[in-house]
Amino acid sequence: MKISIFLVFSVFALSAFAQTGDAIFTQTYSYADAENGIQSASLADDFVPNFSGAFQHIVLWMTFQGTPPDDIFIIIAEDNGDIDPNTATALISGNLVPSMEDTGDLINGRSVYEVTLSFPTVTSVMAGELYWLEVGTVSGSYWIYQDPVVFGTSLWYFDAGQFHSIYEELGYSWDTFFEIRTPVALERSSWGSIKTSF
Repeated sequence: MKISIFLVFSVFALSAFAQTGDAIFTQTYSYADAENGIQSASLADDFVPNFSGAFQHIVLWMTFQGTPPDDIFIIIAEDNGDIDPNTATALISGNLVPSMEDTGDLINGRSVYEVTLSFPTVTSVMAGELYWLEVGTVSGSYWIYQDPVVFGTSLWYFDAGQFHSIYEELGYSWDTFFEIRTPVALERSSWGSIKTSF
């Protein structure tokens, strides 16, 4: 049953990713690996880009209890060497309007959505450097996680004015599903057509 559902999801993923470029980092959603969803005032997960370049799009997998939010707060921050989102330096942040695609999967009776969020400008990151994706969620919004961690440290949750490691505080080895993607590249033929229109 899970295999057929995942194949349906893959078709949705292709249509959604047609609007974005290459993945600088990926922990792509898999229904077979999804455990549940977690919510907090803010959640943070670490990543190291596969290649240096500029990103513009964030892709998350979430469920919602009730109506999905009109926007989701996102921060991309650079780690300062101590592997701690509390001391990371923010590179870009904003309340971004989500574009949502229903994957056809259900977790706890709620639909799993592929959520694409796009910054109005691009921001550069370097391969091999550690960064943090921070996601501000509202009550009833759940970021899908997997167990155990597949990259870096366990998910961090925000409480009492700072982030706390879920592993260190609660003993859970949870990791989220997300992608950091580049802008859409212009094809040479498209760029030629644009130039001739001036």
